[in-house]
Amino acid sequence: MPGTNEAWGWHPRTLVVDNYDSYTYNLVALLTDAARAHYSSFGGSGEASIEETERRAQEHIIVIRNDEYSWETVRDSILPHVDNVVISPGPGTPARREDVGVGRDIIAHTQRDGHPVLGVCLGHQMIAHEYGAKVDQSVVPVHGQTSSIDVLDDSCLFHGIPSGFCAVRYHSLTVTRMSSSLRVLARAAGTVEHAGRMVASTDIMGIRHNTLPLWGVQFHPESVCSEHGARLLANFAQLTRMAVGRLHVLRIPPHVQSMSVQARDQHVWKRTPTEPRFSLVARRVELHGVVDAGARVFAHVHSSDWAPVWLDGSDNSGMSVLASSAHAATVRYSVHSQQVRVVRATGPGTEDTLYVQTLSEPFWTWMQRTVDATRCVDSVGPAFRCGWIGHFAYEMKDDGSGDRESESAVDAQLTFVDRCVVVEPDCAWVLALVRRAADVEHEWLDQACGFASTAEAEAWVHGQTQRVREALDVDVPDPEPLHVQMRPLMDRATYLDAIRTAQQLIAQGESYEICLTNEFQGLIAPGQMSARQAYLRMRQNNPAPFGAFIWDSSNQSGILSCSPERFQRTRVDSETEIEMKPIKGTSRREPRPFLSNEYDEWREEDERRKQELLSSVKERAENLMIVDLIRHDLNTISHSVRVERLMHIESFARVHQMVTTVRARSCAGVVECLAHCFPPGSMTGAPKTRTTQIISQLENRRRGVYSGVLGYFSTHGRSDWAVVIRTAVVADGRMSVGTGGALTILSEPKAEWAEVETKLHATMADSVSP
Repeated sequence: MPGTNEAWGWHPRTLVVDNYDSYTYNLVALLTDAARAHYSSFGGSGEASIEETERRAQEHIIVIRNDEYSWETVRDSILPHVDNVVISPGPGTPARREDVGVGRDIIAHTQRDGHPVLGVCLGHQMIAHEYGAKVDQSVVPVHGQTSSIDVLDDSCLFHGIPSGFCAVRYHSLTVTRMSSSLRVLARAAGTVEHAGRMVASTDIMGIRHNTLPLWGVQFHPESVCSEHGARLLANFAQLTRMAVGRLHVLRIPPHVQSMSVQARDQHVWKRTPTEPRFSLVARRVELHGVVDAGARVFAHVHSSDWAPVWLDGSDNSGMSVLASSAHAATVRYSVHSQQVRVVRATGPGTEDTLYVQTLSEPFWTWMQRTVDATRCVDSVGPAFRCGWIGHFAYEMKDDGSGDRESESAVDAQLTFVDRCVVVEPDCAWVLALVRRAADVEHEWLDQACGFASTAEAEAWVHGQTQRVREALDVDVPDPEPLHVQMRPLMDRATYLDAIRTAQQLIAQGESYEICLTNEFQGLIAPGQMSARQAYLRMRQNNPAPFGAFIWDSSNQSGILSCSPERFQRTRVDSETEIEMKPIKGTSRREPRPFLSNEYDEWREEDERRKQELLSSVKERAENLMIVDLIRHDLNTISHSVRVERLMHIESFARVHQMVTTVRARSCAGVVECLAHCFPPGSMTGAPKTRTTQIISQLENRRRGVYSGVLGYFSTHGRSDWAVVIRTAVVADGRMSVGTGGALTILSEPKAEWAEVETKLHATMADSVSP
């Protein structure tokens, strides 16, 4: 009968065991796409049918982590309700129980209950190890490179897949000796880069058990650069159909679905609709070709501001926001204490406390509710229409995990901007919010957020518009050079040792890529004026799309950023549209010459450096690893992830960068989107969980603002966040600059140190490092 399970046909129900990898949800996306394709062929094209197709596709997959349930629970409560199992990639070794968890039990149990299992990378090695093969370090570790795969047996898992197809590899361990109970299905062919040269690689890429329904692949079929991943999983579904025998057209029951990572996550992020709290008063000011209007407004309007907030698109490609945290509500949060505190600055170094609470939930979910509670009614205006501006420090990665730093530093700080000037390339907007609704949970908002009446807001907008027009005629003098002697916390020898240790861990299978960083410190005159001059010099030397100068009057500290890297931008209509632009791959760029007779030579050398970066196997591998990681992060919240532009070069004043653009659509809120992708993969490496643990051991310091994100949540549902790189943090007369790079098995330690210095120079061109 139409509407019954039988009418929709049979499709395997799959348990995915996540080995704490950063590519698992790319596999889940492939599996979901296969289920969606199957059910769409039965469900028709109407809206209700499409929703039913999507629901059924989601209900056929359950994801659990390898250590969250006992083997007995998995055996008795989950396995009876699935048809097959996929065991994900992950860090570590198949011989270490804590790395593989219940996956080992599932593989062993196949002898008794016959559940088909597909192991990917570590999962592949687990099958080999369990059935007598030897898994050891590969002579040629491969991470982020593609190989040609020779298919030796196309009768099962590789049916219909042509020999010689390309697949991406991320592995340091490999099956070095087979057992009599296993058979080789595929091998790598051709060459890969290793130790600065191209070498042959013939590692085993696919295996099967002779009698049991066990298959494994060493490569990553889910990578954006792998071919025939969908076909391989379709073959696994067909092999499951043959192994299961009698087909029961069933879904995973709700009580089992509730055990999945996805179900628990949806419960945590459950949201309640709220009415818009504010309306917007806006006035547009034409710029008439005025150059660098943002700097002019900052110099004239905020010359005596003791708490300026400036998001600065200093390369003139986008938008700048000029505001103040003076008398505004500012939220601060500490991961260590789990305390959220809302304050209002009343003067330089003084503030009132509006709200204090120790949270029993992650700050991210609290902040999502708060952002939802500060929405504005639909209006016309720029991309930022007032809202929350601030940062999330790198240590926010531990929020809600129980793994906290020992310090009680501020790990997130956001100011609610209820009035501001927004500068676009051809016009400026003067904006102010008016309160129109309230709710009990956020009473403190009414004490410091928004004007009480439209008349008050319009009066402020009128006065500020006059000041903006005056500012357009102001000449901004060039800032003086800032000479700061910068010294690294890890000297060159120590940093090189840390690189070698990281590469040893990569060779042992503990990570694919480790983003190691250092911190340089120097002395600067205390106070906001010297920090202002330092930032103005930074933006002159290195204009960037995501610049920022934010001064915290309460502790006389500031963030001075010239970041070129967008982390995440969202736009909300019926769904949330997400864009991420990871940067991995950097080449130094010489300044454009003033003399015309030197230009042709400079342009030729500049183009050579771009092409050298674009063709670098190492840099492309680094970029691909982070692209696949970002796809995984987005696939935890999205049903539509796509790579729009893979590995192209963007040039800035002092560096060339390799950039990839990834987009997705989701039903998640803007804070939820940010949280699921935090911390930036371009600042951690992969897999995230194990790699951030390694980073903590190697660096032995807080990164703080550096490696976190800085940006805004607008009141009309947009957000834009940059990765905090090319950034100086100033406090108590001390300036600190973080810099580093991604390490892979291909990294050359001395070249990595040179990259550190290149990035320091891009941040502080006047600095001197020993």
